[in-house]
Formats: sequence, C-alpha cells, structure tokens
Amino acid sequence: MESRIWQKEYREDWMRAYPVGNGRIGGMVYGDPYEEQIELNEESLWSGKPLKEKNHATPEALAAIRSLLFARRYREAEDLCTRTFLADPPTVRFYESFGVLSVSLTPPGEVRKYQKELLLDRGQVRVSFCAPEARIERCVFVSEDWDVLVCRTQIRQGTFSGRVRLDRAKDAGTESMERGLLCMSGQVCFETDSRYGEGGAGMRFLGMALTDTDGDMVRGKDEWTFSGATRVDVYLSLVTDYDAQTYALRQDEDLKARAQAAVSRALEAGYERIEREHVSRQKERWERVTLDLHGEDRSTRTTEERLDAWKGGDRSDTGLLELYYAFGRYLLYASSGACARLPANLQGIWCHGFRPPWGSDYHTNINLQMNYWPAESGNMAETMRPFLHFAKKMSEFGKETARTLFGARGWTMNHTTDVFGRTGVHDSVGCGFFPMAGPWLCLNLWEHYAYSGDEAVLLRIFPVLVGSCRFVLDYLTEGPGGYLVTAPSNSPENTFLYTDAEGKKQSSMFTYGATIDYEIIRALFERFLYAGRLLGKEEELCGQIRQALARLTPLRVSERYGTLCEWSEDFEEAEPGHRHVSHLFALYPADQITQDRPVFFEAARRTLDRRLAHGGGATGWSRAWIVHFCARLADGEGAFLHLGELLAHSTADNLFDLHPPFQIDGNFGAVSALQEMLLQSHRGNPGERILECLPALPKALPEGEVRGLRARGGWEVDLQWKEGRLVCLTVRAGRDGVCRFACNGRTRRLFEEILSKEDALLERKEGLYCLCMTRGESCTLRMP
Repeated sequence: MESRIWQKEYREDWMRAYPVGNGRIGGMVYGDPYEEQIELNEESLWSGKPLKEKNHATPEALAAIRSLLFARRYREAEDLCTRTFLADPPTVRFYESFGVLSVSLTPPGEVRKYQKELLLDRGQVRVSFCAPEARIERCVFVSEDWDVLVCRTQIRQGTFSGRVRLDRAKDAGTESMERGLLCMSGQVCFETDSRYGEGGAGMRFLGMALTDTDGDMVRGKDEWTFSGATRVDVYLSLVTDYDAQTYALRQDEDLKARAQAAVSRALEAGYERIEREHVSRQKERWERVTLDLHGEDRSTRTTEERLDAWKGGDRSDTGLLELYYAFGRYLLYASSGACARLPANLQGIWCHGFRPPWGSDYHTNINLQMNYWPAESGNMAETMRPFLHFAKKMSEFGKETARTLFGARGWTMNHTTDVFGRTGVHDSVGCGFFPMAGPWLCLNLWEHYAYSGDEAVLLRIFPVLVGSCRFVLDYLTEGPGGYLVTAPSNSPENTFLYTDAEGKKQSSMFTYGATIDYEIIRALFERFLYAGRLLGKEEELCGQIRQALARLTPLRVSERYGTLCEWSEDFEEAEPGHRHVSHLFALYPADQITQDRPVFFEAARRTLDRRLAHGGGATGWSRAWIVHFCARLADGEGAFLHLGELLAHSTADNLFDLHPPFQIDGNFGAVSALQEMLLQSHRGNPGERILECLPALPKALPEGEVRGLRARGGWEVDLQWKEGRLVCLTVRAGRDGVCRFACNGRTRRLFEEILSKEDALLERKEGLYCLCMTRGESCTLRMP
C-alpha cells in the first residue's frame, strides 16, 4: 500500500499544507523552506461558552403544529414552529485556530531539490531542500505518548541561525520565559450577535513551546533566536480550560503549569525516544490493514501530478486509490486517536482562521456519523472512543430537550451541536428540526458492538439506546392514515413542492413523516429488541417497541417514477439532484433494503439513477455516500465510477475532501466505501450476519489483496483476488461462532473447490458456506 504523499515545490496555501495530529493537537505544515509555519489546532478551542437554550415550546404548540401539518398547511406550521421551538440563540458558534508556530532560518538563500512529504506509515511530515553548500531537513509530528507536537530542523553541513515564534492573530499575547520557553496565552472573546447570542469572554487557552538546540540562544521579548546550530528541536503543548467530562470550563486550572510540565517531560525524554515510540505506534496501525491493487508503480511522480492525470481522465492509477484510502485512515487516527477527548468535527481537528466554513461544528444529520463509518470495518475501533463519550454526553444533555420541547422521556438532539452540548433546534426549523439525530447516533454505537460481538460493549451502550427508544416511542403520533408518524419532520436539508389550499405552487422542507425517520427508527428498534433478548433486559420497553413497529409507516414506491418516496406523500422534489439522498438510508448505512427485497432494491436503484441524472453527488461527502449505495446494489462499475469522480472533482492537492470548501467527511466516507466494495456483512439478523466477499469489485481492479478488514460478528478477513475472482480467503475469529458466507460469481469457484475436498473445512447450509471457528482461530481457504 502506497504510503507517501509528496510535492516538489512550495506554495503558500493551506490546502497544500499537510496535516499532523494525535486526536487532540493538530497542525498543518506549510513547508516553507526558510519561514516554516505550522497552523495549530486543539480539539476543544471553540468560541462561546456553556449556555441554557431558551424556547417557547409547549404541548399546545406541538399539537397545533401537528394539526397544521396534517392539514397540509406547511408554511403556517413552519412559522408557528419557528416562534416556539427554534432555540434562542439559534446558531452554535465556531471551532477556532489556536495560532501559528514559526521556525525561521537566516539568511535565506537559493532553494534546490525541494521536497515536502507526508509519510503515512510514520505519521510524519518531512521537508528537505538544498541550500547553498548545505542540506536542510525538517520533521514534524504529534506524539500520542507524550501529547506534544515535535518539530526538528537540522542541517547536514555547516550551521544555521534563526528564530522561533508562537503567535495568534487575536485574543492572545506571547512572552518568552527562561530556558528556551515561549508562552502564548489568551481567552477567546466573542461579540453579541442575534444568531449566536450574548458576547463575552469564554475559553482560556495557552500554548507552550520549548526550544532546544546545540547552538547558542538569545531570549527576546516574544521569541527565541538561535545561531551556530546544526539542529533545533521544538516541543509544543496546547491546552485549554475545557473539561471534556462535563462539557464545561474549569476556571481554576493552572494552564501554564500543565503545559510546561508536558514540554519539560518531552525534553527529558529526548527527540530520538519520542520519535521512535511514535513511529512504532504508527507502524502497528499501518500494518493492521493493507491494500494492494497490483497496479503500476507511479510513486516517482508527485501526488499532485498523479491527481491532475486522474482529473484529466486517466483512471488507471490504482496506486493513487491506495494512497487516498491510506490517507483517509491516517486522518481518522490523527483526528480521533489516543489523545482525543472529542470526536472529529466537520474538519477533523484542522481549521484555518477563526470563522471556518459551517463553524467546523458537529452536523449530526449525516456528517458526524459518516466520519466514523470506516472505523469498525477498517479495524480502527479504538477511534470510536471519543464518539462513544460524545454520545453519552448528548444523552445527558438531550434529556432536557426531550422533556421541554416534546414532553417526552429519554433524550434527543437535532442537526447541529458544539462542545458545550447544545441539543435544541438550530439555524431554522426547516433544516434544523431533526430529532432523529439522536437515534442515528445510536446506530453508530451499535456498529461498535456488532463488529466485536462483545456483550460488554453492548452493556456499556445499552442505557443510551434505552433513552433513545423511549424518546422515539413518545415522539411518534398517529397520522392521517392511521400509521404512527414523526411530526414535525424533514428529509435533511431537502425541499419538496406542493399545491396549497388556494391552488398555488409552494415549497417546504417542513412536514411530517419523512422516510428517513422510519428507516432510522426501524433500525434502532430492531437492534434494541435483539439487545433486550440477549441481555434479558427492558422487557416492558421491548413490548412497547413491538407494538410501535407493527404500526410504523412502511416504505413506499413512487407511482410516478418507481423511486422510493422521500416524504409522507409522493411529492415532487424542488431539487431532484440534491446532495442528500436521505431516503436511501435503508440501503446504507442501514440494512432494510437488500436483494432479499427485490421491489425496494429496484426502487433504490431507480432513486439513485434519478438523483444522478439531475446532477447529484456534487459535494465530496455526497459522492462518497453514492459509492456506498452502488456497493450495496452490487454495482461495482458504478462504485468505481463515483469513487473516481470523488477524486477528480472533490479532492484538493493535499488530498483533503472538498464540499467545497474543505470538509473531512468525504475522506472518511471514501475509506468506508472502498471497504464496502470489497467486503460486506449487513445481511441476515443482528446475531447471524452473512459475509460477502468482493460484492462490488469493478473490472478496473482485476487483481489485488486486502488484509485486516473486519466484518460484523467479530471476524477479521483477508482477501486475495485474480482475474476478478477470489483465490484466497483468510478468516480470524474474534469469538466462538459460525462464520457464514454468501456466494457470488467472484467467490463460487473458490468455495466449491474447497467444498469438494474430503477434509473440507466448509459446510454448505441453506445456500450459505459456513466455517465453524473458535476464538483466536485462523482459517485460510486457497485455490489449489
């Protein structure tokens, strides 16, 4: 698997900088030869502060809104909901840049043989170039073991001079301290704004940089200069007074002592030890999953040159796909690794400036959930830890929202939140009213259990599932057709057309009974019933869920287009090529539409075709979702086409995903989608999933191998294929059980060859190929 992203010329552009991170501290390395700048981030540094959201919701208002919706008076219902349910303030604030670490070298001279590279298998950015009569090298990484950013600059011949600075454009000041220390401290200040609320001073923050060199150092007011050096090491700690356990601020914490202790420990450990431990950790992760598509080696060309060729129509560079896949995995570890206390936001942990797009917040109507789609199947389950904590905290904050807005038990949240746990209706009720965000989060939690099969995991997440199910039961109400419906509702961010009582054409996002709601609810309820039986808990709640499932609105097929209906009625879309394809939730990430339900399977295919025919998939994350749909439809050619389009039209020079602008969910979605093309395990019931190998393998990838993917049920799988057919399969058991495989045209020959042997390891039962295994056992099936 290719491991090197690189450039051979420097341009000052954040979208050409390379990311480093340990889950908590992030840096974007520009790679300027003589004026290196690393833009810094710390996962918790947000504007704003904890606040109590206000609203005017009442049971009477909710009942009136529902009556208006059922009477198709959508505009009136939306107006009333805006006056009563929209949070005050209506919008969350923003994630912010921490500042910039600068390492300058003097005097600048001619630069030759410049190279900047991100080494994914080492988790390092390296910059090297030839100066007059010397070669200068720089290495930057963020250590998880020592929780510091490390930057080493060294010269191979002679010595150099320069300076180290730590700055922020607002709300902070920097002072030098003894023994090579720089301390930048401040407090985030924000203005009063009708959208964001009352202004004031919020989070305190502090950065501490310690410079160590073999040359001479001179202390300035807000910088350290060095001379006669062959190496300069900078150890950097970033801290805030944010408490991830409470989602509040700790005004009494001594930030200076905390940061100084971190850099002092790092100095005592020394660069060589910190780097050795960092690289060892990265290597283990790198080797856990490998992908080799057996393509031509084009690694001597820069990544930008290869991307340009891909954009120009050359889709034969399978090594670029390997690199893109590896980069997405790297990003998940770097933004949600061992030091992370918060989940990856819209931009992971990297943002430029103080007002990033969409606030770089948490969007929970797909984006946050997509960030973690590759975690389980990609054998990166440990990155789920901050997500699990986040969901637990939302289940606590969301109790107040469930009670005050809906008069319901349990908990819920809507379509955006921040690091302070806001769970109300934000932005507008048209797109922001999405109480299914909480249940959707629960399905990511379920996957954490499903891929391990570990009941201890299920016990930990069970209380969160209980609260979500109780909320949904209380929120459901009887609709005009006698079915249980969600009201109000929207199909995330999409608009439908309707004719009002006066015969005028109107548009609205606000309705009742969007299809995605029922798909989420059904997925949650079915999984909870399985959990209740397995754990022997919540029998009364399970009984209520069974009754609700029997009355839940079913999926419907449009009479006009043969597509899946997206709303309670067969409305016309205002934007048929909309980026959200929410009514296909049942196809992916859920499992309600499979080839076992041919009517809906075909309707899903037509839904996707119609979206694409009208320009769908124009954003990076949307295109990544489309690749998943194609994979679930067993359409390998479509999956490869749209994976290629994602690279060609929604990828920056540094391989960041473009919405546009930068949004990281497309990177994570691409990783998950490629895994879904090679291995699926969603069919069957929650306790007996069926694995399918190479379900959407395209002709463009006729041979290759992947090692270390995970399947639901606790299985780890290696695959090798040639001429489009499986030739070797290895399964490692994470628990005792029977591993079941479905057969397709790419796998039948291997299974039948193995089955024909007298000492066959396989058994065939009810059309499936079965391996009975014990925990820790490994079994390899290979073509003779």
